[in-house]
Amino acid sequence: MENIWHQAAKDMEKETAALYRGLHRIPEVAYHEKETHAFLRKTLDDWQIPYAAPQENITVALLKGALPGAVVGVRCDTDALPVQEETGLDFASQRPGVMHACGHDAHMASGLCAARLLRDRLASLHGVVKVIFQPAEEGENGADQVIATGLVDDVDVFFAIHVWSPYETGTLHIAPVTVSAAVDMFTITLSGVGGHGATPEKCRDAITAGAALVQSLQTVVSRRISPMQPAVLTVGSFHAGTVGNIIADRAELSGTLRALDEETRTLIETETETVVRQVAAAYHCGAEFKNRRISDVVRNDERAAQLARQCALELTDEALVQPQRAMMIGDDFANYGRIAPICYAQVGIADREKGTDQPHHSGLFRVDERVLPLCAAWMASFAFRAGCEWDRGGKR
Repeated sequence: MENIWHQAAKDMEKETAALYRGLHRIPEVAYHEKETHAFLRKTLDDWQIPYAAPQENITVALLKGALPGAVVGVRCDTDALPVQEETGLDFASQRPGVMHACGHDAHMASGLCAARLLRDRLASLHGVVKVIFQPAEEGENGADQVIATGLVDDVDVFFAIHVWSPYETGTLHIAPVTVSAAVDMFTITLSGVGGHGATPEKCRDAITAGAALVQSLQTVVSRRISPMQPAVLTVGSFHAGTVGNIIADRAELSGTLRALDEETRTLIETETETVVRQVAAAYHCGAEFKNRRISDVVRNDERAAQLARQCALELTDEALVQPQRAMMIGDDFANYGRIAPICYAQVGIADREKGTDQPHHSGLFRVDERVLPLCAAWMASFAFRAGCEWDRGGKR
């Protein structure tokens, strides 16, 4: 028999797809999601779903059941990326250079649908469900911004779904494992002495120092971290100089550090700063290293993962419910784990014929809309069951 949550979500399939497409057209980067949240709030208003709006880019739908139970948080991220869309979709981004290239538009549309499904069942809902529309997930500490509002202090368990293009479309992935890495974002500023390109002996070239630094930083992971400990150091941005005959007096580099445990995370941070200072000194330049800890390791709570898997088995064939594996991606959803247990699930969207197997953060990325009802149903069913079965006040 068709699962009631999946069937109800399928009944809203066209409406959810329209929401997804509408959100896809108006992407906004981290901390600028004003129009996005206006869209979300209008939809919630139209459906008569109450919500809290402590800031213009934070919206938390509030679904209070008629029966006592736990408080369940369902996170949906809302920010887009500074990526030029190349999909050719008729509902492509209307904003040059900005695109929903990671699936957050799908998360929002599914979260809205899940809120509607739960609203229709308040009489049998235990506890409270908070659907958290969170800004600035893409390396910008949006989860901490939500936490700072105090709106999620009473949550007993958190759940989130991420559509995932490395996995076959329609597959549901959940396991009590470490799913993703702790994420740090760093910036490096090198200060030299500029001058004429014909008199390098009178200068201290920040570009040469920066180039050497990019190369040297690759040895932090390959030579200073055990090969048994997964770690990543990526320099993603390098800016210096103005024209070809002027030696640059300044270079700015930025990148990310990632690790799957706290010991390795601390070691890679320390070693990176050491290499920065040593290389800068070798080229007679000054150096400033700043590192920001963005998010912790995403590690699924065993009991929450088991509950999510039970819900998944009721939504689809057992063969489509598959495990997860650790990856060096990151998600600040981890930070909600400081409040209560977390569970981070993934839904496959890869269909080569439809072109939905493109990598995340690519201008060609697109979502297989067929999974939207499945995402919504999984969110709603987890929230409904956890409200009934989870221990109230079972904090970390």
